[in-house]
Amino acid sequence: MLTALATARSPGVNGVGLIYAGDCGTVNSLDLWLHLLINLLSTFMLAASNYCMQLLAAPTRADINRAHQDHSWLDIGILSFRNLRFVSRWKQLICALLVFTSLPIHLMYNSAVFQSHISYDYTVAVVKDSFLDNSTWSLETAVRNRGRQPGWSDPHVNPPNLDYLQVIHGIQQSAINTPYVRRNISQCFELYNDYFAPQGNVVVLVKNESIQMPADDSLLMYVSVVPRSDDWGKNMWALGNGTGEYKALPPTGPITDWYLGPPKYEVSRCLVQPLNTIPTPCRFEYSQWIMIIVCSLNLIKVMVILGVLILRRYQDSKRSATQKEVLYTLGDAVASFMRVPDTTTENMCLATRDDFLAKRSWSNHFVKKFPSPSTEPREWNSHPKLWFNAASWKRWFVLLFGCFVVIAIAASLLSLSSASLRHRNIPFTFSSLWSIGFGRLNAYTYIVIGLTRPDPAGLFSNVLIANLPQVAVSVLYIFYNAMLSTFLVQREFSKFPTSRKTLRVYFISMPLGFGIPLYITSGIMHWLISQSFFLARITAIHPDEADDTRNSFSTCAYSPLAIFITLLVGLILVLGLVGLSFRKYDGTMRMVSTNSRAISAACHCPPQDRESGYLLPLTYGVVEMNDGVGRMAFTTASDVRLPEAGGKYR
Repeated sequence: MLTALATARSPGVNGVGLIYAGDCGTVNSLDLWLHLLINLLSTFMLAASNYCMQLLAAPTRADINRAHQDHSWLDIGILSFRNLRFVSRWKQLICALLVFTSLPIHLMYNSAVFQSHISYDYTVAVVKDSFLDNSTWSLETAVRNRGRQPGWSDPHVNPPNLDYLQVIHGIQQSAINTPYVRRNISQCFELYNDYFAPQGNVVVLVKNESIQMPADDSLLMYVSVVPRSDDWGKNMWALGNGTGEYKALPPTGPITDWYLGPPKYEVSRCLVQPLNTIPTPCRFEYSQWIMIIVCSLNLIKVMVILGVLILRRYQDSKRSATQKEVLYTLGDAVASFMRVPDTTTENMCLATRDDFLAKRSWSNHFVKKFPSPSTEPREWNSHPKLWFNAASWKRWFVLLFGCFVVIAIAASLLSLSSASLRHRNIPFTFSSLWSIGFGRLNAYTYIVIGLTRPDPAGLFSNVLIANLPQVAVSVLYIFYNAMLSTFLVQREFSKFPTSRKTLRVYFISMPLGFGIPLYITSGIMHWLISQSFFLARITAIHPDEADDTRNSFSTCAYSPLAIFITLLVGLILVLGLVGLSFRKYDGTMRMVSTNSRAISAACHCPPQDRESGYLLPLTYGVVEMNDGVGRMAFTTASDVRLPEAGGKYR
């Protein structure tokens, strides 16, 4: 609806429409808060997709039985790509659809709206005083005088599409016949040192008495300047001060001595073309094509998610069919294994996850050795484990390595930005970064990667590059969510010996106390990235105040302050998870993690609990003793006791 309203209000050009034009502070605020809303919405869709994929990847009891018969196991209570090998083909297809609709959304959504700043084309004519008396001049002389000095003759100035005889003649006649505004050296330098200030053509008169005569050949140098997306500012012609050495920052204080070009012409004063109307300096725009693509994909995703939720309600109504029931959570699995015990894990009540993992020898790494856990009685001793142990080393490696790569790339970009700013004599201090701005477009922070500039190809290519970090963080969110869910499945399992409680069978494994903070921090992380690395659009304006579509362009820009804050928050999230992993589980229950076989081994309950015991509050402990050997299981019995250290159980 909002897309249709915006399109009707401002159809736009090349798929780009206008939302607001005016004060730059208002544009910055709109950009900040709308991107926060976009990232909260996109994170909500990511979390919803993750939840639905977890539901789709949840195995039925028949899937688990088949896996157990093959000496394998499935994950319970988390999103597991391992499970997808065993679930039905249509569930695999829906998971693939959710993934492939998520990818374009995260590659585009943050660039659906963006800032666009106006920058002006203008031509500088360095002249003798006689130029204003309509004296003759020659382009050849001006070209020879300026030489090959950067800012005057490099490939990014003097666009080849202009007729410079006509341009210089027009400036001369306008300066003679219309009231060009006179500015002193300081005022002129300050005006043309700004990338985004309203600027017209300018006639620069020189002091040098020695070159005032003869009066003809009055054009000393000229340059036509357009907005630039390379790593040099469009004010390069003004900052060399006759030395040819470019500095991004001007000298401190007012400029009183100003020299131009290799001949070191000393500036006397400037005559600046007045602008009849000053266009609004900042615009907040949107891409119609991106909005349409995002809306279409979100509609598909919403329909799929609603279909999955409706299917779950249907499957919940079929719970009486044991083989067809879906085991979404630990509670679902315990209830199923209590009603119909798994014969492949009988007499293994102290089995752990490690007992059911396939092993590979170093001598023959490509041959998998299936586990054959013992059914002999085992000695029980309390072994408190860290939350860290709930996840496999492989899962830890994938998550931490992915986080390390992303953080290392971000740190490298921050280091490169530091070098780039220092090259421009901009100190890399907090106060300096604050002055550049948080998520703000700045002429010194373009990213020069040589992509196509004109729209719509320039817009889409830069959108894809600017949003690559969003995709990487979305993938890490899925692994982060799975890791935290693994901790919490084992936490829920470990609480049964110390408290009697009913099985939780209607929600995913992430309690709201953990899920809501994870959702908020993920949304904030995506928002910070959108302010760190973003699409930037520059709208060029002709001296006649019309839009110059030829020299307008899209590029990518960065905010050093936002990158620094994003790095800090990312490190806190990673270290927070690692710190959480050092919490301890109660040592009564074995470490089963999300392993379906290990969970089933703990669920061989007494016969009287099989029919409806799972509906009542349960505890876990010793349910019988025979000849000094006990058996432990879930039960509703009131006389259950905890195991004794050194006792034998199976």
